[in-house]
Amino acid sequence: MNRASPIAVAVVEPEAWPDETASFSDRSLDGLLTWAWKLGASRISLQTDRPVAIRLHGLVHKATRRPLSESEVEGAANRLYGADGVARLKSGQDFDVSYEIQPDRRTRLRFRVNAVGVQSRGSGGVDIVLRPIPRLPPRLSEQRVESGILTAYRPFDGMVLVGGRTGSGKSTLIGGMIREKLEDPSSHCDIVEGGAPIEFVYEDLDCPTATIAQCEIPRDLPSFAAFIRNCMRKEPTDIVVAECRDGPTITAAIQAAISGHVVTSTIHTNDCAATMQRIVSLCPIEERDALTIAVAQSLRLVVNQRLVRSTDGKRTALREFLCFDRKLREDFLEAGPQRWPALARRALADHGQSFETATHLALAEGRITDAVARAVLKDLGHVA
Repeated sequence: MNRASPIAVAVVEPEAWPDETASFSDRSLDGLLTWAWKLGASRISLQTDRPVAIRLHGLVHKATRRPLSESEVEGAANRLYGADGVARLKSGQDFDVSYEIQPDRRTRLRFRVNAVGVQSRGSGGVDIVLRPIPRLPPRLSEQRVESGILTAYRPFDGMVLVGGRTGSGKSTLIGGMIREKLEDPSSHCDIVEGGAPIEFVYEDLDCPTATIAQCEIPRDLPSFAAFIRNCMRKEPTDIVVAECRDGPTITAAIQAAISGHVVTSTIHTNDCAATMQRIVSLCPIEERDALTIAVAQSLRLVVNQRLVRSTDGKRTALREFLCFDRKLREDFLEAGPQRWPALARRALADHGQSFETATHLALAEGRITDAVARAVLKDLGHVA
């Protein structure tokens, strides 16, 4: 391994939330969220009989000294969802919504909210997780996106898939792609996005030759598959689907891609080989042969991303990606889906970048320490 000089990673323990009070009201909830946002938290956890916890640059910290009571967490659930939030949770349903607060006239803070009923001390409780959403995603240059991805993420048609674990920055990367298209005066694109919920909003962007419409699932349409089918009637250039996670969604996405649209979506996988395998497994058995042929013809770019601790105490992205030219698509078509994972691994060197290469590059650039690089390579199954 080409080692950079070891650099210590700074770990700063934040102070507890300074405005903690004996009663957790609607006003103090907004105050807590504003404090966590300004601190840079990526996750805020509110759970019955537990202290408030935040995740800051990948590390978990306790934000309150005392646990929240049942009534406090239930009050937060109703505040975030509506008057029947708790009733929904107690009926065995979860909810996924966005929440916005405006601490002053010029500032709007948005959060992605997920809530579910849990067991707490032998009885029913509530678990709420909020994830701050920046109003605008960072530009691709700010995300240090590789040149290989930059040359491939804007095809004329076909599929662009971004994989990774939960919290790996998939939505941020796609948001950066959307932003670049909207701000480009030569793009002439009409983008339709479906999210559950919508994360980034682009109302304040100057979009000289582009448009975007955003639908929230299931508030505006019942499912991603229904969203994609609706898009087909609008003649968009780009269809952005928050996640391909079931058979109806992947089927509709593939059909849209082979119909001349650019379809961009996320998928929960660890690397490009696993992404190829996951695509096949999502296709309904009765349509699998036809759909996998269509996938082989329509894939343009597959990216997988993970976030690791960086030398500044924050996190940095490592990316594995595979760019599909005509020859590579023909190779996948001839190989058959059972051989796709192995073919993807072999193709990375000639058509993209592996996680191993990304790790070595980040180390050489001084973005990560030798210890982090070794941990990543071990997780990948490589000997450092």
